[in-house]
Amino acid sequence: MKLSDSKLWNRLSAMDSVPIPDLKVFGGTLSLLLLTFCLSAQVTGTVKDDTGEGLIGVNILVKGTSTGTVTDFDGGYSLDAPTNATLVYSYTGYTTQEIAVDGRNTIDVILASDTEILDEVVVIGYGVVRKSNLTGSVASLGSDDI
Repeated sequence: MKLSDSKLWNRLSAMDSVPIPDLKVFGGTLSLLLLTFCLSAQVTGTVKDDTGEGLIGVNILVKGTSTGTVTDFDGGYSLDAPTNATLVYSYTGYTTQEIAVDGRNTIDVILASDTEILDEVVVIGYGVVRKSNLTGSVASLGSDDI
């Protein structure tokens, strides 16, 4: 099907603010813009842990770009991504996953916990740092001490 035969082309050429001669001059650019728009879709889904609980704050990025989002309090997300893109799901304490969109509109993900990563994180009174970046003394406080 040619672009000039499409309903969208007919709607654009009927617009007063975009005369047909300008569309013909910039047809290649318009075709590329329309092709890019048509090859992009909204991807929605949920991210859960291995027990089925929704994960809050999971980072989801379109691989190779700065386009991304973060999951809400139920683990839900919505993101505009090209249909041939790869989404990267990352969250502290869980194994990062890369999943191809492959034209899907819904992608639900279960992240597996990574205990090795958790051993490298130290929670401090005013933030979180990796054990390798920690300077200063460290004290442990157990539930019996409280």
